[in-house]
Amino acid sequence: MIQKTKNGRKFSPRKEATPSPNPNPKPWPNLPPQLITLIAIQPSLMRKITALGGTTKSWRAAPACYRKMDDKPRMPLLVEICSADDRRPQHSHKIEVSFHEKYFFFYCKRRSYQYRDRWIYFKGYSHGQLVAMNGDLSECTLWEPEGKYDTRCLPSWDCNLPFKFATLSSSPDDWTKYPKLPSLPKHRYSCNVMVLTGICSPAFAFFRLGKDQKGWIVENCTLTEPYASNQRMQFTNAIGFQGKFYALSLQGSLAVIEDIDSCFQITATGANRAVPSVVSRQFREYLLESNGEIFLVFLISRKSINAVDDVEVFRLDICKLLWVKVESLGDMMFFVENECCMSLSASKVGCRGNCIYFTHHRVKEWWVFDMETCCISSTSGPNIEFTKYPMRMN
Repeated sequence: MIQKTKNGRKFSPRKEATPSPNPNPKPWPNLPPQLITLIAIQPSLMRKITALGGTTKSWRAAPACYRKMDDKPRMPLLVEICSADDRRPQHSHKIEVSFHEKYFFFYCKRRSYQYRDRWIYFKGYSHGQLVAMNGDLSECTLWEPEGKYDTRCLPSWDCNLPFKFATLSSSPDDWTKYPKLPSLPKHRYSCNVMVLTGICSPAFAFFRLGKDQKGWIVENCTLTEPYASNQRMQFTNAIGFQGKFYALSLQGSLAVIEDIDSCFQITATGANRAVPSVVSRQFREYLLESNGEIFLVFLISRKSINAVDDVEVFRLDICKLLWVKVESLGDMMFFVENECCMSLSASKVGCRGNCIYFTHHRVKEWWVFDMETCCISSTSGPNIEFTKYPMRMN
């Protein structure tokens, strides 16, 4: 629309970008109601959430020879399976836990957006920080939902590039509260944000928090995929841990990415392939942190892709970069969902450990896998003793 000023000059007013709300935002975190109630009582438990969802993969060729994690490139190729929701250009979610009563703001250069229904576009969650974007997916920010509502603006994103999800190398509190103390490890000196594109060119985008950096550093991946001839590594999953990034490729290769001499580099690759040890038609992988270690959970569909009939857990040997199968979680219990992962000590909440709670195909029904008996059963969630936690005072 063209308007005229008092002196007769014509001008076109700048059209402000406005987000288009989803009438049916998805809940986040989508955890059992008992766990949501516990998080509402103890908001600090939000930091136990270490990843945002997983990746569904299926074998492109007949899985005739992939019974060991250390098999060679003769193993068949993997393809990523995307649901209808995954293919949508944007996802809106609604914070459901009771302690999030305030509105959410995007602080942009010349404007701010207000989300009165407490829904936002999720792009990642790591180290207590939520990565979110506005309606046109151009402005992104870090938000700390742990009752503090602190926000940090990130550079504008090029909408022509895919944005699969984002993760942080460490907690931003490490360098804001304890800046450059000699006794602190190197990863405490900075916090980097990494975006996976899901393609190999470009494969990554990086941003250094607290540094004088104007935009994203975009990098290609030039390494050849060890488990696919004449293909470059294409990363679909990652987790930030102790200042480094540990990324999994589509074919199950592990790459360690570090910030060295102001340059982000792949400094090491894994010793074995991250795939289930049993024959399957399809599986979904989840990366999460628990007790200072990285774990990889597989929800395996052996007979039908519509059901999970096996679960496997692997722990990453950091020194050898080797995935080691875990037979018992001890006191720990894992919660894995399509867009949320969490690790929790069972004894601290008064329930049974050594279990993995999961959902499948974005349904509300929860299942539990007992690591001791290797049995799967339906459940409404863990039997948490709320008396162990004092009620939060308003």
